[in-house]
Amino acid sequence: MSTSNLSIEKLKSRVKITIALLVAAVIGIYGWSIFSQYKDVIKTAEHQAKGYVRALSEHSESAFAESDRVLRDVLHDLQRAGGIKKEKHLQLFQELQRQVGNSPQIGSLFIVDKSGTMFISSVDFPGKPISVSDRDYFHYYMTTPGADLSISKPVMSRLVKRWRFNLMRPLNDPEEQFAGLLAVAFEVDYFKRFLSEGSLGPNGRIALIRTDGAPLMFEPYVDKIYETNFSKTILFREKLPRASSGTFHVGQKHNPVDKAPRIISYQRLSRFPVVAVVSLDKSEVLKPWRNKALLQSGLTLGLCLSIILLMQLLIRHLDRLQSAQTALGAQQEQARIKAAQIDAAHDGILMVDMDGRLIQSNHAVCRLTGYNQEELVNKQLGDLEPPEYGARVASNISMIQEHGEATFESAYLTRNGSVLPIEVSARIMESDGKNFIISIVRDISERKRSERRERTKANILEKLATGANLPELLTHIVQYVEQEREKAICSVLLADEDCQHLHHGAAPSLPDSYNKAVDGLRIANGMGACGTAAYLRQRVIVEDIENDFRWKGFQPVHEAGLRSCWSEPVISASGELLGTFAIYHREPCFPEKDEIQLIESAAHLASIAIDRFRNDMQKKKLELQLHHIQRVEAIGQLAGGIAHDFNNLLTPILVYSEMIQHKLPQNDPMLEKTQGIIKAAWKARDLTQQLLSFGRKQILSLQQLDLNEIISSFHDILRRTIRENIAIYLQPAPGGVIVQADRGQIEQILLNLAVNAQHAISGNGTIVVETGHVVLDNEYTRLHPGLQAGHYAMLAFIDSGCGMDDEILSHIFEPFFTTKQVGHGTGLGLATVYGIVKQHEGYIAVSSRVGEGTTFSIYLPLSNGQPVNLSNMTPIASDLQHGDSTILVVEDNEMVRTMVIELLKSSGYQVFSAETPTLALEMALEHGTNINLLVTDVMMPEMNGQELYEQLLDSLPELRVLYISGYANETFVHKGLLEESIEFLQKPFTAEKFLEKVRQSIGRKSPDPTVIS
Repeated sequence: MSTSNLSIEKLKSRVKITIALLVAAVIGIYGWSIFSQYKDVIKTAEHQAKGYVRALSEHSESAFAESDRVLRDVLHDLQRAGGIKKEKHLQLFQELQRQVGNSPQIGSLFIVDKSGTMFISSVDFPGKPISVSDRDYFHYYMTTPGADLSISKPVMSRLVKRWRFNLMRPLNDPEEQFAGLLAVAFEVDYFKRFLSEGSLGPNGRIALIRTDGAPLMFEPYVDKIYETNFSKTILFREKLPRASSGTFHVGQKHNPVDKAPRIISYQRLSRFPVVAVVSLDKSEVLKPWRNKALLQSGLTLGLCLSIILLMQLLIRHLDRLQSAQTALGAQQEQARIKAAQIDAAHDGILMVDMDGRLIQSNHAVCRLTGYNQEELVNKQLGDLEPPEYGARVASNISMIQEHGEATFESAYLTRNGSVLPIEVSARIMESDGKNFIISIVRDISERKRSERRERTKANILEKLATGANLPELLTHIVQYVEQEREKAICSVLLADEDCQHLHHGAAPSLPDSYNKAVDGLRIANGMGACGTAAYLRQRVIVEDIENDFRWKGFQPVHEAGLRSCWSEPVISASGELLGTFAIYHREPCFPEKDEIQLIESAAHLASIAIDRFRNDMQKKKLELQLHHIQRVEAIGQLAGGIAHDFNNLLTPILVYSEMIQHKLPQNDPMLEKTQGIIKAAWKARDLTQQLLSFGRKQILSLQQLDLNEIISSFHDILRRTIRENIAIYLQPAPGGVIVQADRGQIEQILLNLAVNAQHAISGNGTIVVETGHVVLDNEYTRLHPGLQAGHYAMLAFIDSGCGMDDEILSHIFEPFFTTKQVGHGTGLGLATVYGIVKQHEGYIAVSSRVGEGTTFSIYLPLSNGQPVNLSNMTPIASDLQHGDSTILVVEDNEMVRTMVIELLKSSGYQVFSAETPTLALEMALEHGTNINLLVTDVMMPEMNGQELYEQLLDSLPELRVLYISGYANETFVHKGLLEESIEFLQKPFTAEKFLEKVRQSIGRKSPDPTVIS
């Protein structure tokens, strides 16, 4: 802005300030004058009210005193005459008239007897008796013995029909406590003479009020005013208790009579309980002042407007003068602004001639190159660029001349020798008949860095996608950051599975001694920047390691020459701590915003790499677990098949041996040999039962059982089974742990685990059996295939034995796998446990370390039922029938079929046999309804036993059936439970067991085919 413009602006400001001060002074004087007049009017009104209330109180005091004197004189005369009963009424009337005549304030003087009858007054004689027994003042004397002078509330006189209030004294009679009362009736109109409209105004008021708030006189009269109680007004609540006289103002809220603002003066009478009150209407008092103030306001406003109008005329003249001066310098200012804009531009702007010589440039070119303006003028562009770019100057000028403009990349060789990548936008311009090139040069070093950063990120992500190993990925991420920040030294530490320690991940630029020192760093507050960042899960910035408490006493950081550290926790997308990413410097420093973004980006890339690696490792672990489960399942299927065939072989061995034993005499030497065959067969049967348990082919007898009761009652058996130097401790859960299970199978689990633990313990040791309630969540079940989330009963078996390595753990549930010497175990103990748990829809987990013992954790579905009471269970008797029935035997195994036929015939049954279901159907058609029972294998060629029975029922609806099989298959047995109404006998069996089952089947009703189909 020019000096002249500045002078005009100052002049305008001074004029405005002067006018503003003048207007403010006029308004201030006017306001002070109005306020002073207001105070004078109010003060005059207050003095006027004080004078009136003083006169009213003095006159009222005099009137009351005069009236009280009259009362005393009349009472004295009555006492001298001996009371009202002895005084003649005419004389009494004359005395009353005499007293009233001397006191103009008295309206009347009357006497009331003790019954409340006004029997005489100063108004007329003889007067008509008037009852006042209902008046409050009469009740007051009746109920207040010893009362003396009192003033009543105003009442409408029954004698003269006007408002009056009474000044009274009681009549004393020596013979009676109360003989009546003597009263002076005050005319309310008597006090109107004190109310003058010219003095108090049209709305001025006077009042006499008792000290209890009851009004005695109120002028001008207001409807129902004598029913108003003034005890709650400001006068009685605040003013009167503080001073017996005074003046105050009330607003509309505190005026109970007419809600108008008033000036009130009051004075309490000295001898009587009465307050004199004079009130002036504040609006009437201020009306003359208000009219005058309006007139003065109009004059003041007119004066101010005149002053402001003159000021506007002067300002308008000054504005015209300023506009003329501004237009005069506009072109110069515009040129100056353009020059300033060119110099202030962030991009370099330069002018060169067609030979490539620099003619003019802005300050940005100086900043980019490091040269000053004098050094740049007449300098060749080729001298400002590296040789490879300087050689292109001529070709670039030719390209610009050909197309009129061009954009290309180049570089400056700065004064300090560094190369600065730039982008040039150039075009031809003409001035004074000559062609020049105007170029805009932009620093693109940051863009180049961003492109390089994105290429590095893409390379890292590509390696992620192609499955590069974790150390290689982390090293690339570290080098990526170190490439972006030349002095930065980076490190990645990995959190272990328990998030308790950090381990070395990648730090190629740090000494090996430092990497070894931080490997295993504990995650805790105060454990360096990395341990603290991992513990807090937030960024930790240490500007100076030497003065930071978290590095106190950590000598390797000083040996490595590190002075500052910024550590960022590496968090997975699911919120899991994966490790830390740290940037070190060899001097104290604080990160800038772009460095914070860089470390965040690096931590994000590290989280992707670590999370991907962990997911791959977890996937491989789950695949191995799945393969192990599938292998165990396959072995179980094989074991079940072997046990089935083996049972078919054992069945005739057992039955034939028993038949031979029954035929031999008691002293026959062959009895012992047959008994040896039977014992060997039973041992073989137990072996096949273990195979069936592993393959989940045995039938379960499921009941509601309490695991606490099972381990408690089975403790004695375990104690007798395990050697004495092994202590057994039971840790049952509080309350019951109810499951639906086969008691014998659970006891088998305990026994097998106990024997396994005994072999693992050399010398003294302990076994702990623990029960509990657990809730398995989705995360746990995801890591343990075959397990469903939910509530489970836990049965844990813990020993202090030698423990197992990972190789042994991967095979322990396979049948015939054992670590014992040859001949010291079958290898079926844990395989049987596995099969029983699986058939109970449970899950078994094992954890063990060499030298630290083993823990088997069994999870069975928790039940809400009540455990059965074994003491209440009694065997069921059956009515056995035998010897006179016809039986059809269908068995594809010849040895078993022959044995069954011989056994049945020896027991008196008529037997038909068939080796296939087709032959059995033909035989049934041949023999008709003579067949009572079908004894059939379950798994046979052509059709299974159930399908055969269903076809036979069409022609033999009363036919019974007994199924025999080497293992419990899915035909009748589901999850280890036999279908209802199915008679089933598992091979191998004894002759007695078979014959008993035959008799039971013949004695049962034929099952409903819809049940078994």
